[in-house]
Amino acid sequence: MAGGPPELTGRSPIVRLAFNSGRRVHLLASRSAGLGAEGNCVRRNLLRRPFALAVALGAVGALTAAPIPAARAASPAFGLEGIPRFDHIVVLVEENEAESTTFGPSSPAYYLKRLKTQGVFLPDYYGTGHASLDNYIAMVSGQPDNPATAGDCEEFSLYDCAQLQTSMDNGRNLGDQLDAAHVSWKSYMDSTPTACFHAPYSAASPAPDPYQGDTQAPPARDYADRHNPFVWFPDFVGNPARCAAHQKPYTALTGPKGDLATNRLPQFAFITPDTCHDGHDDPCSNGRPGGLKSLDAWDQQNIPALRNYLSTHNGLLIINFDEGAVDANDDCPTCASGGIGGRTGAILLSPRLKSGTVTTSYDHFSLLRTLEDSFGISEHLNLAGSAQPMTGAFRGVSR
Repeated sequence: MAGGPPELTGRSPIVRLAFNSGRRVHLLASRSAGLGAEGNCVRRNLLRRPFALAVALGAVGALTAAPIPAARAASPAFGLEGIPRFDHIVVLVEENEAESTTFGPSSPAYYLKRLKTQGVFLPDYYGTGHASLDNYIAMVSGQPDNPATAGDCEEFSLYDCAQLQTSMDNGRNLGDQLDAAHVSWKSYMDSTPTACFHAPYSAASPAPDPYQGDTQAPPARDYADRHNPFVWFPDFVGNPARCAAHQKPYTALTGPKGDLATNRLPQFAFITPDTCHDGHDDPCSNGRPGGLKSLDAWDQQNIPALRNYLSTHNGLLIINFDEGAVDANDDCPTCASGGIGGRTGAILLSPRLKSGTVTTSYDHFSLLRTLEDSFGISEHLNLAGSAQPMTGAFRGVSR
């Protein structure tokens, strides 16, 4: 494309078109169109147009985060804004259920319902969008959805979609913050066969991402790229050595020589079960029951060892869901996202926490801000800058 920025040389035409577009749309004002089946159809149709990425980039470029409130100085037992420090924080993300479904009286998630009584239960925790990918990106960057990520980038290659994230804060994400703060971290992806496993990442590979889960076909099987947040940032996925150092198969955590058994759990870990184990698929690709039944069975098999380790190593386990039901009436006026991803609930588990229910409303942007605060990072990325930290969940915390 003539006259394009030099850094776009060699990129696919659709990405160059996106970066050269002068379009600006107000994303938040259009979010109501994304609720319900009619809004989803409109959004899917938009994704099929040649200028979809241009609209997406224009939308996120028009947003600016609110000024970051002054944060209190860190102390040995506490990070910033009243959020305690932990030696280890693990975020475990499940899929696609409303709080009333997961934790209601008829829910088959019996183990998960017991866990909520043993920690801090947040019934008013919200998703930030109504796809998968936009929620995962929000958790680690504070970026809102755009027309591409709100459709899970199903129409685009991993390469083309990853470029979108650079339009806000140059794609800066939690991994960048942790590296700069010298905080060790890894993501553990269930069903991946190797470290840094993902779809082809190249401008010469324009085909849509083939790894969508819900299959027994190797090599990816039930693994889905859209549930792996860090591969959607070019500074991570475009650096194979960095990616291999931080993104590991789930077996690297739980195996006989894994990080739990060898006492090598990093300070921060992000865990995504595959699309059968996280409750997304029902039935699972192997024909067995899915949904909350498969989710709860996987949790009961895997969480106890992780929880035991964290309990003896000053750790915190956060269990949340990417999004809840599509309900235009289920919103959160005090959330930075407006709660448009639906009410999902979340559980925080640590011996230092006083168990109980906290009804303050939070969302994925609040989660990111809380993680930043706990690790003493005063920079709050994008909409995490206008989110409230999850301070109420830590009232009565022991030192």
